[in-house]
Amino acid sequence: MDLFIGKAGDRDFFIDAQELVTGRTCIIAQSGAGKSWSIAVICEQLCDAYIGFCLIDTEGEYFSLKDKFQAIWVGNDENCDEDIEKVNLKELVIKSVTCDIPLIYDVSETNMQEKVIKLATVLYDIATEQRKPYLLIVEEADKFIPQSKDSIKKIEEISRRGRKRGLGLLVATQRPAIVTKNVLSQCNNQIIGKLSIENDLKAVDLFFGSRREVEELATLSPGEFFVMGGLSREKMKIRFKNRVTKHRGLTPRLHPRARHADGTAEVVPHVTDTPDIPLPPAPAVAPYDWTQHIPPPIPDETPWPDDEVPGAMITLPGDAVVPLLEREDALDIALGKRKRKILVFGCEERIASAELVYWPLIRCEVRYIRGMLKKTTKTTVWCLDGQCGHCADIRGGLKFRPCFAELLGLEEEAVRILGVIPVTGATWEDMEAVSKIPLGAVKKIIRNLEKRKLVTQSGKAGNANVYVPLLAHPVPKPGAGNPPDDVMLCVRSEARTRERLIDEEELRRVLKGIEPTAEITGFSTFYYPVYEISLASERGNRSLYIDAVTGREISSFQKKQE
Repeated sequence: MDLFIGKAGDRDFFIDAQELVTGRTCIIAQSGAGKSWSIAVICEQLCDAYIGFCLIDTEGEYFSLKDKFQAIWVGNDENCDEDIEKVNLKELVIKSVTCDIPLIYDVSETNMQEKVIKLATVLYDIATEQRKPYLLIVEEADKFIPQSKDSIKKIEEISRRGRKRGLGLLVATQRPAIVTKNVLSQCNNQIIGKLSIENDLKAVDLFFGSRREVEELATLSPGEFFVMGGLSREKMKIRFKNRVTKHRGLTPRLHPRARHADGTAEVVPHVTDTPDIPLPPAPAVAPYDWTQHIPPPIPDETPWPDDEVPGAMITLPGDAVVPLLEREDALDIALGKRKRKILVFGCEERIASAELVYWPLIRCEVRYIRGMLKKTTKTTVWCLDGQCGHCADIRGGLKFRPCFAELLGLEEEAVRILGVIPVTGATWEDMEAVSKIPLGAVKKIIRNLEKRKLVTQSGKAGNANVYVPLLAHPVPKPGAGNPPDDVMLCVRSEARTRERLIDEEELRRVLKGIEPTAEITGFSTFYYPVYEISLASERGNRSLYIDAVTGREISSFQKKQE
């Protein structure tokens, strides 16, 4: 028996029901990528084929299956079929297994861990007795089978020994990095959608043949998934089909309200049900128009098939990149990067605080004249750290490289002098000849640069002093820009914003020192989300910075030198 779940290009795509129901399957995708939608499509197909399953519902969003199909909804809601606190769970599970009646086990308003432990235990015992194909679906699996002692051992046992009893397992999660490998490694069927966080990409490495295939996950659109393992003869990229029941897990949306002449707003009645809208194709997102500082049109407001719209994929009016990493995920990453004692050696670090900070980045457009015989106007764009002047690259996560940091605060002529001193050294007269700056000014500039430890005397050439540069990195070339290609911006959420310390005039002096014809033609600030983690130990404190889009550590944060 085959189940129709979507399209692979123009072709209908089916999966084998026997393999799904009795095998081990994982559905993995970040928030907003269509995970809940895909689970609902699979459940609808199982209901339509009269195949029994039990779905652990952590958000109370799957009861809409009852709109079209026979199912039993167990939970705390007054409209539930059975009260989760009073129901005879053993009798209920026997009925579900023997009569192939879908069971929606809603734990959203309960002690989830306690209820799921009880369900898994009862289900495993009944499956051992009945030996009949039946599927357990675990939503938000990281809540129940994390990589810790809190993992529910009975679910782990179902993953290892359930197949012989006809008991299959489907686990779904946004964060594969924190799901126990005891279960994830047992999944011979995989349905994997968009992932952006580095730790999560590493966690699904075992399902792919190369790193390039793993990185392709970050390019998927909402609703697109790779289906692999026993569910498909080869790795296939599919888009899940439309649902036949309403999706109850949509994010509430803002609606415009008219204002009356007296200044009061029009009253709009509250709507509890969102219209059942088919899964749309991924929208084409236009690059941000930096030159006009006008954001591109907001994409169609048709909701995506999950609990949130993935911010890094949608361009909204504003001035900040959307964070994808939740605070609890940043804390998990920080735990793995603490310094720990080894036997009696070393010093144990503890997390003292964790805060989402929006870090200022500058987009600076520069025009200048180049050419020996034929002069032409050139344009380059720099993306800079707004606090210390490093070059910033946000493609694939925030990274820094040396740039203007050592030059900021210097006058134009001092930058020009540093640019003409070779590593082999130069005398005052050499500098005068190359820079065209008068000798008296050169001597004064060198004395100031010596105070800032940017040059030092290395010897003599006859009676003249020879100076060498102490710059950690060469002075940047005029055309060596690094534009922030197609950065997607949104309105900043409530979080602390770091002050931009570099002003336009300060940067202009440096650029004029590098290239006298340079002029700044565009200067704007946007913000990148970073988790600032404070680690404390007996030896002192240190800060750890986690990229709130990719989850990678950012190692080169430095304060601007006073």
